[in-house]
This record gives sequence, C-alpha cells and structure tokens, in this order.
Amino acid sequence: MQKVEEIRKTLTFYVLANKLKTTIVDEINNYSVADNIFGSMILAIVMDSEFKETDNVGKLLRMMLLDDFSKLNPNYPIQDVLKKGKQYKEEIDEARSLQTKESKLIFKYKMLDYSLTQLISEQGNTLQYSDLLKEGIKIFRPKNSDEYSKYEEIFKFYYLNFKLKNKVRSGWDNKHWNINSERIERISEHIVGTIALAIAMDSEFDYNAKLDFDRNIEIDEIIKLLAIHEIGETLIGDITPFDGITPEQKKEMEHKAMIDAVGNLSDKKDLIDSLFDFDEQFSNESRFAHFCDKIEADLQSKFYQDSGLHHSLDDQSNNCVFGSSKVQKILNDGAQTAFDIWYGWDINTYKDSYAFPEFANMLKVIRDNNLFALNNGVIKQKVELSEEEHKLLIDELGKVTKTLMDDDKVDCVYLTNYQSQENDKGAICLVVLVNDTASYVNYESLEEEINRDFEKINTTDILVDFNFGYVSDYSITALNPSDVHRVEELTESSIIFDKSGKTTEVRDRMKKYGHLYPFHLVDYKPPVDEPLILKLKK
Repeated sequence: MQKVEEIRKTLTFYVLANKLKTTIVDEINNYSVADNIFGSMILAIVMDSEFKETDNVGKLLRMMLLDDFSKLNPNYPIQDVLKKGKQYKEEIDEARSLQTKESKLIFKYKMLDYSLTQLISEQGNTLQYSDLLKEGIKIFRPKNSDEYSKYEEIFKFYYLNFKLKNKVRSGWDNKHWNINSERIERISEHIVGTIALAIAMDSEFDYNAKLDFDRNIEIDEIIKLLAIHEIGETLIGDITPFDGITPEQKKEMEHKAMIDAVGNLSDKKDLIDSLFDFDEQFSNESRFAHFCDKIEADLQSKFYQDSGLHHSLDDQSNNCVFGSSKVQKILNDGAQTAFDIWYGWDINTYKDSYAFPEFANMLKVIRDNNLFALNNGVIKQKVELSEEEHKLLIDELGKVTKTLMDDDKVDCVYLTNYQSQENDKGAICLVVLVNDTASYVNYESLEEEINRDFEKINTTDILVDFNFGYVSDYSITALNPSDVHRVEELTESSIIFDKSGKTTEVRDRMKKYGHLYPFHLVDYKPPVDEPLILKLKK
C-alpha cells in the first residue's frame, strides 16, 4: 500500500476534527462547534457572492475550521505533523490576529451567525416568515435600498442552509442504522467533516505535481464546493439509496432544489454550475469533492463502530438497508459488523480511480484499524492469503523454526508482519535471538543461508526475511533510535517460541508505554503466527 503514513496522518487529523461535531457549545439549541462553523461558512460564501468581500473565500473557510480545530486540540502540533502544517499554523495565527482583512471577516461572520442563530431559534416558530425576514435584514444594517435587496437574498440563502443545523443524517436515524446515541450527526456537521478531510488530504498528498495533470486540483474551490454541496437537502431532505427513490429521480429532485435554494444571488449561475458539476463529476475538483463526501460517511460509520454506538447485525429488524439485495450479498460474503456493510457498499466507488487511488487505500485502512488508535503510530492492513500461499508459508516456516528451536543457542523467535512501500502483500520478518554464548559470525552465515534458501522456495508475493540478534540486546535500556525501534517493534510482534522467557518479559514491560515510531503492519487472513505456534507445540 502506497503512502500509508500519509493516510495515517490524514485519518488522525480527521478523528481530532470529529470533535468539532461532538463538542456542544450551544446547549439550548444543541448546536456543536461544527454547526457554528457551518453557519459562518455559509455567510462567507453568500456575502462573497453579493459583496466580493474577499479574494479567496476557500482560504477563509479553511482558516475558520483550522482556528476552531486548534482550540479543541491545543496539544496537536500541526506545524510539525502535517506537510502543510506550517502554512496552516500561520493561517490559524492570522485568523486570531484580527489584524488582516480575512481575520476581521472571520470575526464578522461568526458574530453574524451568532445573531442570526439567536433570532431564528428564538423567534423562528412565532414570527411569520416575512416578519422574520425583516428582522434578519436588520441585523446586517443595510445602508440603502440596493443593500437591502442584497441582504434579503443573503438572509434567504442563510435561512435555508440553517435548516441543515437541525437535520440529522438519515443514515443514522431509527429507520436506518439507529445509532445508539442521544445525539447523532447533523447534515451541517457532515459538511464540516468533508472539509476537514479535504484539508488534511491536500496537505499530505501531492495533488499538483508537475506533469501529473490528472491529479491537479484547486483545493480552495473544493472547500467552497463542499460547503454548499448538500444545499438541495435544505428542501428535499437527506435521501439515502434505501428510501425507495431511484438515483435518476433523486438527481432530478436535487437539481430543482439547488436552483430554488440559490434564489437570485449575484453568483447564481456559478453556484449552480458548481453544484451540477459536483453531481456529474466532470472536473477533478468535483470528483475529489464527491469522493470526500462519500468517504466521510464511511468514516463516520467507522467512528460510530469504534465508539460502540452501532448495533450488532442481528439487531437490525427496523433497518430498511437490509432490504437491499446488494446488502444481502455483502452479508453472505461474510460481513460481521455494520461498518463491514458500509465498506462492501462503497469500496467499488473508489477502487478504479486512477487519479485519486488514496481513497480506496484509505477505506481499507479505515476497515482494518481502530480510528482512535491511529495516533500511537500503529497502522494495519488486512491481506487475504490464498489456501496455497497459506499452506506454503506454514509448512516451510514451520520447518525452519523447528530447526531453530532445536538449536540450544537459539533462545527466541518472534514474527512481525509489516508493510513495505514496494510490496502490496507486505513482508514477514522473523527475528531470531541467540544467547550470549553464541558466535555471531556463525549465525550471520546461517542467516544468509536461510534467507537464500527460503527465497528459492517462496512462490508467494510476500517477502520473507530472517534477522538474527542477541537476547541481551533487548534486556538493556535502549538509548539510540535503532534500539528503541527494535524494542518497540517487539510489542507489535508475535513470539513464536521463547525458551528463557526474557524476550516475553521485555515485550510485556514495553506494552505499558506508548509507541514512538510508526509501524505499518499487515494482518494476514488466515493468520501465519498462530498456526506456526501450534505447529511447534505439536
């Protein structure tokens, strides 16, 4: 799997950004930080449409999100972690400075969102819409009739999008996955999640490499598009593939709703063209934004799965999703969790994308790992072994490890399945530890012999490598980076045999500490380590 560390950093950022959805800052209205960010973003877009207050509204939206992200995650060293972290830190500092035009606009939109939220929440159900509209326009303080007309369109657009703060994502309701939580994700929060994901991916993946035009994207245009991509749902709601409406019917309904929602804004044509492009995916930007929209839903499902909020598959009696023949096939193919069904449903969406292969790879990482454990540096990839591959590995590794176990000077063998950038199926590393009475010169030649012989019989696409060392190397305090890496790798390994128990003791002690190095591991199915251990015991 390529760029696995970039994927880990992207997902770690996303998990931290998910706090924007779950941190409630307006308890009366039950609004999260993300709800407030969304309201400010909508104001930035619509004010830009009518007054052209900024040269780059996409950058302004990013600054808004990054500012609140850093407030919720003050110990996250963004400038040291992400490739574009230094740029993002500068944008965070600028957003808080109130010294530049952009920072002053961010503050202005936040205050406007706060005032409009209070008006709509407190009087939206008591005033006629025409009266509510007049009160909303007053908040903008128009200076003349021309400004009054513009602010009228601005309020109408904001008011429609405001509904998304209160609309839950249909996929999580009691007719679908019935998430076991008092509060579930709003559409506005999903939108902020897609933007957070796009920001992280733009940092970690090289989308504008020279001569690679298939991957060239304008990230600020994507951020702006993602901020409004659910505008149709302000009028027709969140329609899932399981609600009895065909994709063609849904597209027709959404396009009409998009046109109605945009109203008479000055940038009406550009906004509608962008929204239609998002649906048709003609441009790199629309394809990338579409993938962000889809995979963010997959991520939220895994977020619920890893939080213990999904029901088990045998507790889905009211879930209309299970009426789908495609879902039934995914179940028959071995799905065991709710997320397994999300994975099976969406994996084909990304897998044939030449321009953006990281989406398919990212979904595999999401499937194979607990999202909340990614920040410790360990990331796993599930790799399916054929019956022939599994049998060869167990038989041949069994012979070698049996010979090593019969050697009085060999004390321990442990096995690590790791992923290399060059090999999609990964590698199996067996570390052979000898006691202090052994001559390393003799075992160095044995290491070369074993590796040479195994390479001849290894017909799989998996690299198998034997490395030799001393047991005592693990019993001392590791002071240099290579020693630290070696000892920490042990905590992610399977001990095949350990005669003295010293290596097991070191591993158990090290498991109490966090990981300093990133480990990119492979989880083979069927496993290799367990059958090896059983074979030796017999």
